[in-house]
Amino acid sequence: MPGFAVIDLETTGFSPRQHDRIAEVAVVLTDAAGRVQDEWCTLVNPERDLGPQHVHGISAADVSLAPTFAVVAPHLARLIEGRVIVAHNASFDTRFLRAELGRVGLPVGIDPLACLCTMRLAGTFLPSAPRGLAICCELAGVVHDGAHSALGDARATAGLLEHYLGLDDADPLWAQAHEASATHSWPGLAVPDGFSPVLRGASRPTGHWLSGLSDRLDRVPFPVEADDYLALLDLALLDRYVSFTERGALLAAAEEAGLSRAQVESLHHGYLDALARVALEDGVLSDAEVADLHEVAGQLGMDADDVAAAVERAASGPALAPQPDAGAHLRAEASGAVGPRGADALGGADALGRAARGAALGGAVATVAARPRFALTQGDEIVLTGAMTRPREDWEREARAAGLSPWPNVTKRTRVVIAADPDSLSGKARTARRYGIPVVSESVLEELLGRVEVTGVR
Repeated sequence: MPGFAVIDLETTGFSPRQHDRIAEVAVVLTDAAGRVQDEWCTLVNPERDLGPQHVHGISAADVSLAPTFAVVAPHLARLIEGRVIVAHNASFDTRFLRAELGRVGLPVGIDPLACLCTMRLAGTFLPSAPRGLAICCELAGVVHDGAHSALGDARATAGLLEHYLGLDDADPLWAQAHEASATHSWPGLAVPDGFSPVLRGASRPTGHWLSGLSDRLDRVPFPVEADDYLALLDLALLDRYVSFTERGALLAAAEEAGLSRAQVESLHHGYLDALARVALEDGVLSDAEVADLHEVAGQLGMDADDVAAAVERAASGPALAPQPDAGAHLRAEASGAVGPRGADALGGADALGRAARGAALGGAVATVAARPRFALTQGDEIVLTGAMTRPREDWEREARAAGLSPWPNVTKRTRVVIAADPDSLSGKARTARRYGIPVVSESVLEELLGRVEVTGVR
C-alpha cells in the first residue's frame, strides 16, 4: 500500500480566482501507518507579487531563484501519484493545485475521495477541537515547528495524521481513501533535467555580494570614469538597502564597465568618504548621520573602522585630493601584493592606503558629493505595490497631502515605486526596472514624504 502524501502550500492570497498563486509547496510522504518516509519542499516563483509576506515570510529575492509551477508540476505529480492526499484544510490546498495544474495545461481532477482533511477529521479524533493547525497539534501532542512555512506545516499535519491513525486505524475512511487513490491517474510527465528544489534563504549570500566580481588585476586604468555605476549605487541606496535585484544590477554594471572587485571596493570607499564629507558640511555629525554612515558601510561590505576613517578624512580636509601613487597602490592591492588590511593595518599606513584608493577615483567619486540627494517634487507620480505594513490608502493619503500624485500603474513619468519588498516580482516592479525607475522599500517612504520639494525648486 503506497501510503499518504501530506501536502501544504504557502500562497500569495486566498483564492486562485483572484489571481493568487502558489509560492511554496511541501510534501511529506508516509507509509500506511503514518510513519514518515521522505519529505520534499521547494519555493515556487509565482510570477507576481507575494502578497502578505509578514504571514508566510517568503522573500521575493528567494522566489526569484525558484522554478515556476510549470517546472515543479511533473515532480509534484510523481510524488503524489498513487497516494492519498492529506492536508489541513484540504479544500484550500486542492483548489490551488487544480488551478495551477490547469494553468500549465493539465486540467487534472482531484478525486475528493482520495483526499483527507486533518482539520475535518479533528471532529472525529479530537472532539470539540478548534480548526487551527496549531491548536490541533497542541491537543494531540504533535510538535509544530516552522508555522506558516510549507514544510513546517506539512510535518505538523503528518504528525496529526499519525496520531489519528494511532487512535483508530481500522476506520473505514482509511481504506476508502486508499482505494480511491489507487484508481486515480496523474499525468505522466517527465521531470525536467537538472531540476532541484529552491529553499528559503537561497538568495542569502555566503559572502559579501561583491564576491561575484573577479579579484583579477585591474582591467582599466585609473582614474576610473564610473559615474554610471555610482548613479546606480545612488538609486540602490535610496532606502539604505541593496536588494538582491539591485546587487545583480550593480554587478552587471561593474562587469560592463570592466571593473574588478578591487576597483569597485575603491569606489565604495570613495562613496563613503563623500557621504561623510556631506554629513560634516555643517561642522556637526549627528547621531542620525553616524547611523546612516554605518548603514551604508554595512551594505557596501565595510565596517565601523571604515566609517571612523572616512569621518576622520572628512574632518581633516579634502577627502579626494589627487595623489600620484594611488593607482599603483590599487593595482598592487588587486594583484595581492598588498591588502586593504595588511600587516600595517594597526598603524597609519592603512588609512593612507584607503585615502589613496579614494583619491584614485578622481572626478568620478568627487561627483558623489555634488550630486543632489534624491528627492521628490510636488506633482511627482509615485506607485505603491505589495501588501505593506500600513494600509496603502493611508500612504496614498499622506502622499497627496505632501503634493505627490499616487498612481495605479507605472509609466515613464513615475519617479519611484515603493514596494513592500524591494525585490518584488509584481508587474509594477518589473515595469519600473525595465524603465530604470528605482524600486525601494516601504521604510523609505516616510523620509521621502518629509522632504518633498516645492515645484520648480529642485
